[in-house]
Order: sequence, then C-alpha cells, then structure tokens
Amino acid sequence: MVLTRLEKLAFVLLITMLAMGVMMLIVRVTTIRNQNSQLLKQIDHIAGLTDQTVLVKGSTFNETENAGKLNLNRTDLKSIRALPEMTPTLSKRVYDYIKEKGEIKDMNELLNVQGMTKRRLRVLENYATAIGGHSGQAAWGDKLNLNFASEEELNALPGVSKKMAEKIIEFRNRNGGFFSIEDLKEVPGVTEKALKQFINLVEVK
Repeated sequence: MVLTRLEKLAFVLLITMLAMGVMMLIVRVTTIRNQNSQLLKQIDHIAGLTDQTVLVKGSTFNETENAGKLNLNRTDLKSIRALPEMTPTLSKRVYDYIKEKGEIKDMNELLNVQGMTKRRLRVLENYATAIGGHSGQAAWGDKLNLNFASEEELNALPGVSKKMAEKIIEFRNRNGGFFSIEDLKEVPGVTEKALKQFINLVEVK
C-alpha cells in the first residue's frame, strides 16, 4: 500500500507528538523525583533536630499539678530566692547551674548543685518544677498584686497552699478587693507564720 503525501505528513506529525509526549512525561517524572528527594532531605534534617528521647513511665507530668509551680528553667534569680529552703547562696548556685546547662529536664538534676540536699529538694518540689508551671516574679513585676493575682499565682507563693489561695480569692471577691496588706490577716486560714513567708512578695494597688 502506497501512502499519500498527506498521510505521510500526518504519520510523521503523529510520531513527533508521541515523542514529545514521552519526553514531557520523562521530564515530569524526573522533576517529581527531585522534589521528593529534596522533601526527604528536609524531613531527615527536621528529624535530626527533634528530640528522639523515648518517653518512659514517670516522665510525663500533670499540667494542673504544675500550673501553680515556679518553672526554674524560665524564672529569675529573685523568684528562686523566694522559694522555701533557698538561701541567697544556694539560689545563686541553682540559677547559675541552670543557665550553664541551658535547662534541666528533671528536678533531681539539682542534686549536682553544691548545698542541695535530698531533704531540701523534696521541699522545693512542692513549689518548683522543671516542666510546665509559670515564670514567677519575672512575669509579675517586683511584687504580686493581690487584687489581680490568679489562684495559680497565689498558690505559687511560699507558704500559700491551694486551699489558702482559694480563701484569699474568696475574701477578695466578697469584700471588693484588698485595701491594704493588713487585710490578709482577716483571711481565714492565713496564719502569721505563712504571712511572714510571702508578705514581702505581694502588694495592693
């Protein structure tokens, strides 16, 4: 069978279009492969920056429990000094130790600080944490304003239990606020001993 000139031209055009289509498909596949390769490299890079530590029993924490505690990784020296069992010297050592390490992941790391005993650490754990919590006086300013403090902030003060914090809030709401620091003596449950521990950390505005 002899092809006409028009049929030959159509055949050549068809072959050319088919070849172009194959070339475009190859280019597309190559481009996608390169993009996927770059994406995998980015994923590997991000994975390398991610903490791969496997969580074990006991490594989790209760956010509600830690909400009223001072986060030693984010706080200032003045707030650490206000904690029970913390002398000026020990406070500075703890502060410098954490700054040197960048952060602590567990409170038991503080046993590496000179002067920190297990007894002191057990007391400190009632008021401070390495995970969660708040940043303390660095966030409040020099003193905590009793008329605007939250229950969690009051609970974080030395000598103030959760129940006492609730009583302080209740007294404030019932009496339209505090008009002087002396008003704290009228709050049920606030003893002279407890008051001495935090009176210099609060104010009324």
